[in-house]
Amino acid sequence: MPFLKVNDAQLYYEVHGDGAPLVLIAGYTCDHTFWTGMLHDLAAKFQVLIFDNRAVGQTKDGGGKITLEMMADDTIGLIKQLGMKCPHIVGHSMGGGIAQTLAKKYPYDIAKLIIANSATKINVRAMTAIEDMLNLRKQNVDLDVLIETCMPWFFSSSYLAVPENIAKFKKILMSNSYFQTVEDQERQFHALQLFDTEKWLHEIKAPTLIMSAEEDIIALPQESQHLKKVIAGAELVVIPGAHSVPLELPGKVNKVILDFLT
Repeated sequence: MPFLKVNDAQLYYEVHGDGAPLVLIAGYTCDHTFWTGMLHDLAAKFQVLIFDNRAVGQTKDGGGKITLEMMADDTIGLIKQLGMKCPHIVGHSMGGGIAQTLAKKYPYDIAKLIIANSATKINVRAMTAIEDMLNLRKQNVDLDVLIETCMPWFFSSSYLAVPENIAKFKKILMSNSYFQTVEDQERQFHALQLFDTEKWLHEIKAPTLIMSAEEDIIALPQESQHLKKVIAGAELVVIPGAHSVPLELPGKVNKVILDFLT
């Protein structure tokens, strides 16, 4: 399995396809498999890097405190070790925060930037819900019940109306051999608590696309509008779906990405 030592972590990564480099950064609790539904079509056009952030999947580190800035440093370190020159960056949710940080700290090392279902910080209602989900895990709530409890926060009404979607999503999560531990989920939660890009967001210079979903109640559409307003020249595209739109409508997300990058 491919690992690279970056800073003090052993990062798990995969590279798919050929062409201009494209880096996909997953969000809170999500490993590289988050992008499975999108990967085939993107890899037909780009050299796509997917990987596991700290505290999720197969990536290993010392187990201490983490921040989104550390994860941005990991990402650029991985990019450079793999010899990728000025890749496009796509970040979803917490990954969108990592992507913002990457664009601010390393403006000459990336090409275009796509921030999907993200914000300058996680709003209080969303953080409360995310903390409640963490606390349910700490109480050893049955995983099947926990997934069903959390899904309405992340998926649209039309997706949830199909029982097969719920069953399929549960099966994918519960069959993951590297399911995130409670301890690592809490580490990522504390990183989210510290995340706030508002003071320097205007410094981002990369050509930027903001992607929002109509039913997103984690990263609100008005928060995406704010990103567009503050980042000079940024474009905004709103599509159907909810926060986890890359899972429920991967084809629509890919079309937006490909339209912007090509």
